[in-house]
Amino acid sequence: MAQRPIACIGDTTSHGGRVVSGSPHSRILGRPVARLGDTVTCPRCRPHRFAIVEGSETHRVDGRPVARDGDRAACGAVLIAARSATTQ
Repeated sequence: MAQRPIACIGDTTSHGGRVVSGSPHSRILGRPVARLGDTVTCPRCRPHRFAIVEGSETHRVDGRPVARDGDRAACGAVLIAARSATTQ
């Protein structure tokens, strides 16, 4: 299975939004790691904030699945993770 970059606060989405919440305890290159249930902004969809609804089946942070490049938010936006750490 291919490794996928981990999403962090500040990473973008396919709808032009950004990841805006993440772990208070885990960081990659100084940026909090995004997890299932954390939020993204979405300029295309109302109410403009949506939960991340997909994550890793094998890697967790703070007991929640880690969000990765290609995972989706509730509005359908796809996360575009910066190239940092990776996970399956």
